[in-house]
Amino acid sequence: MPTNLEIESKSMLNKEDYKLLISAYKKNKKYKQINYYISSKEMIEKVKNFGLRIRQIGHYYELTLKVTEKVGKTEINQEIAGISLSNLVYFGKFPDGEIKNYLVENKVCDVSKLQVIGMLETKRKDIEFNGSKISIDKSKYNGVVDYEIECESSSKEKAENDLKNFLEKHGVAYQKSEHNKLARFLNTLR
Repeated sequence: MPTNLEIESKSMLNKEDYKLLISAYKKNKKYKQINYYISSKEMIEKVKNFGLRIRQIGHYYELTLKVTEKVGKTEINQEIAGISLSNLVYFGKFPDGEIKNYLVENKVCDVSKLQVIGMLETKRKDIEFNGSKISIDKSKYNGVVDYEIECESSSKEKAENDLKNFLEKHGVAYQKSEHNKLARFLNTLR
C-alpha cells in the first residue's frame, strides 16, 4: 500500500478568482472526484489527528487514512473495489487491509462503528508549477460551494512560496486556508 508524506499549502479563493485561474489553464484537463468521509463519534473527536475517506475518480476507488505529523500528514492509501464502498454504506463493513490494521493496532477507533457520514464533490484542475503540483478546486458539500487552491511540494516552505508566487503571477490575493476540506465539511454538520 502506498504511504507518503503529504506537504501542502492552501488558500481559499472567491468565485471570480477561481474563474480567472481556471480560464488561464483551459488546456489542463478538469476532472471530478468524490470524497466519501468516514467517521464515528469517537473518530470525530480525533479529527485533528486523523482523517478517513474513500475517494472516487471515475471507476477508481481509494481508501485513504491521513495522520497528522509535526510537518504535513502521513497518507496511507489503499485501492479498493466499488463494492467495498457499498458494503460500508449499506452493511457497516469496513474494508480489510493495511488501513483497517493500522486503526485496530493503534487503537484509533472501533472500526465496527465507522460509517460514511457524507460526501464532498470536487471539480479539480492540476497544474505543474516550479516543481510543485498546484490544484484548483471547486467543492460542493451539504449545500455549500467553496473554492480553494492548494500546492503540494517537497517542503512546507516550498509549498507556501510556490503557492504565493503562483497567485501573485495571476494577481490573486493569498488567503491562507485555516481548515482542510474535511474540517469544512464537518463544520456543516454541527
